[in-house]
Amino acid sequence: MIIDCALYRDGRRQHRDKMALSDAAQRCTEGGFVWLGLFEPDKNELAEVASAFGLHELAVEDAQTFHLRPKVEEYEEGFHLVILRTARYDPAKSEVEFGEISVFIGHNFVITVRQGAASELHGARERLESRPKLLSLGTQSVLWAILDQVIDSYTPVVAELEKDIDEVEALVFSGAVAPTERIYFLRREVSDFWRAVHPLLSATTILERGRWAEELTPYFRDVRDHLHLVTRRSRRNVNSSRRSSRRTWP
Repeated sequence: MIIDCALYRDGRRQHRDKMALSDAAQRCTEGGFVWLGLFEPDKNELAEVASAFGLHELAVEDAQTFHLRPKVEEYEEGFHLVILRTARYDPAKSEVEFGEISVFIGHNFVITVRQGAASELHGARERLESRPKLLSLGTQSVLWAILDQVIDSYTPVVAELEKDIDEVEALVFSGAVAPTERIYFLRREVSDFWRAVHPLLSATTILERGRWAEELTPYFRDVRDHLHLVTRRSRRNVNSSRRSSRRTWP
């Protein structure tokens, strides 16, 4: 399903309403760029988008597959495919919900394919539209805005997992009956989050060294600095959950 589709030129959105796909594919060749946002499209819809924008069939196939790790691929057609894992903490279930965003980024288009409820991007679009100088740098600025939102969203997840670990450790070290099921469930959640976040370090290194506008270099560097903080905290959580699980062994 197409959530939004807009043409941007000189740092400004050129119309208020959502563009039709055929119109977007034509207009993006006339200057500026198109940002097309899709949520859980079916194969037919994605095939139509691929045909309109000339996407490689392997990249499209990749966007339909749920991945355990983020990655970056470059295609001869002149675009990149960036796959990001998203996450949010559900306090009602005390668990992490994961999603995924596939970003096709070319010179005159950005196509985002979202999977899962934890992949919402409306805030990133609004934030970038409020910064026309940054938006005028082109599709690279969209990639930065998406990365920035995804990585910022990791911080509250880490914090909630830390709280859960503290609660479990307090029970374990108090000598009370160890909540074995909760401990092993928490360890799985922490490990899954680590696998979703840690590989993004190498992906952001590739992106930081890419052929981007010079003005965006400090923005990509800032994103990577934030990611370093998240991964360090996430690694501590992995170690803490392992200690707690070892305490339950007979």
